[in-house]
This record gives sequence, structure tokens and C-alpha cells, in this order.
Amino acid sequence: MGVQKGVKTRKSYDADFKQEVTRMLASGRSAKEISETFGIAENLLYCWKRMATMKTKTKNVEGEGGKTAKLAAENARLRAEIERLKTDREILKKALGLFSTSS
Repeated sequence: MGVQKGVKTRKSYDADFKQEVTRMLASGRSAKEISETFGIAENLLYCWKRMATMKTKTKNVEGEGGKTAKLAAENARLRAEIERLKTDREILKKALGLFSTSS
């Protein structure tokens, strides 16, 4: 079996390299310039940039989601305590009525 012509191997890049290249792109360097310097296709640069943006948005949403969940739990706890206090108040009102009429 011989070597097939036209078969390309896919290059892989580590996360640090991708992060540095997207930082360069965000700093104002043109995608064409970066592409020529590193031998990377422009569309791949834009793909990395989009992925980095989505990761940032996801982290922000998760952070806000954690705050929201904590606030919702505290809200539920406080509502339950309000209901318990209302019940206690009604019981005390009835007891006060019973004790004041029996004197």
C-alpha cells in the first residue's frame, strides 16, 4: 500500500497559542497579517475568536446563574419564614382573645 496523494494532516494548536493569537486579533492586528505570520487560515482565526467570546459569555452567565440561584433559595426561605410568622401571629391573636374574655 503506497502513500496516498492529496491527503493532508490536520495541525493542532494548544490553548495558549489560540489565546495569544485571539488576543492579537482583539488588540487590532489584522487577521490577514496574523494569518500570514503564523501560516493559519483567516477563517480559523475568526472561529477561535468566536469560541473565546462564547466561553466568556458562558462564564458570565454561569456566574450570574449562581447568584440567581442563591437569591432564589434565600427568597424561598424568607417566604417560608413569613408564612410561619403569620401562623404564629394568628395563634397568638386567638390565645389573647381567649385569655382576655375569660377574666
